[in-house]
Amino acid sequence: MSQIVSLRLTDETATRLKEIARLSGRTVNEIGSTSIEEWIRQQEYAEIEFRSFQGVRHACLKGHIRVWKIIMTAQDYAMDAEKTAEHFQLPLGKIKAAFHYYEAYPDEINRPIDAISAMTFDKLKRLLPNLEAISIPAEALNGDAE
Repeated sequence: MSQIVSLRLTDETATRLKEIARLSGRTVNEIGSTSIEEWIRQQEYAEIEFRSFQGVRHACLKGHIRVWKIIMTAQDYAMDAEKTAEHFQLPLGKIKAAFHYYEAYPDEINRPIDAISAMTFDKLKRLLPNLEAISIPAEALNGDAE
């Protein structure tokens, strides 16, 4: 369900909003709605900000990394906030902020994680035609190489 809410904007703000919509190939409604939603979330989650990466908006820790990258790493640590904070060398409170955001918006955060998890060498090769696989002897990985 959605509601129509009208806003009065200055001529300058309306012009800028229309230009952003035009450049992004989206409607003024989409840009306005997304902007308000992001602003509300930033009010609710003080450590979260939104930034664009290749035209896609992502929730990020303020001044730091995308939340999905933190959660993907945290999953390797069984969602242990302290180990994740140590990994990123960030204060525990910032990592907990990412965890809280993830609890509220798991689908949003899981989308890029799932896309990366589904990535195969063949898919990467299509994206990066010069990509080559290299083999590393097991002894080298175990520290037995001389």
